[in-house]
Amino acid sequence: MRFMVAIAVVSSLLLPLAGPADAQTRLPRTSPAERQTKEINRRIQQEQRLLNLEQQIQNENNHLRRRIDRQRLFSNPSPSVRVGRCPPGAIRC
Repeated sequence: MRFMVAIAVVSSLLLPLAGPADAQTRLPRTSPAERQTKEINRRIQQEQRLLNLEQQIQNENNHLRRRIDRQRLFSNPSPSVRVGRCPPGAIRC
């Protein structure tokens, strides 16, 4: 008798839980318009990521160019000709 009561109690507790679980697993199908909207949004996000990456690369290139220009501007150029000596092929010194 106790066994039957225990089964009845357990089943009365578990059966209500089984119903909502089934309902939660079945999702409505997405409409063609919703699929198209998601695809468009996905493409826009991908293009935005590419644009951000291109902008980052351009910024890094500009930074490197500025560093090179600054280095050329402030570096001491090595003398190509020694003082008192004419370069080869020169007509006058």
